[in-house]
Amino acid sequence: MKKALVGFMVLALCFGFVGVVMAQGDAGLQDIKQQFMTRLDAARSMDFEGTVLSHDVMCHCIVLATNMGNLTLQDDYARFDQEYNRAKGLVIGSKVRGTYKTVDFINYAINISYAK
Repeated sequence: MKKALVGFMVLALCFGFVGVVMAQGDAGLQDIKQQFMTRLDAARSMDFEGTVLSHDVMCHCIVLATNMGNLTLQDDYARFDQEYNRAKGLVIGSKVRGTYKTVDFINYAINISYAK
């Protein structure tokens, strides 16, 4: 009976520590995301115009052929024709233009629209 009580106390203590760690993990993740969004907002906007070579919807990656060479963009924060979540499956071979920002050497598309 005494061993069962000690085992129960050990399990309760372990679950208590796990709960504290999990609660702190969410706060830390939100802080990191807020820091990233602050850096993204502060980054300089640059324009692009080119032809879509590929768009991998699963990894949110767009590759464009521009006058300066190939440009790879992440579409996580992109607005397509002024709406979010519509940049799914850009037509390969189409002409697009827009703006992007660079954070930690990664280019994030901000606005994308078909060039006319």
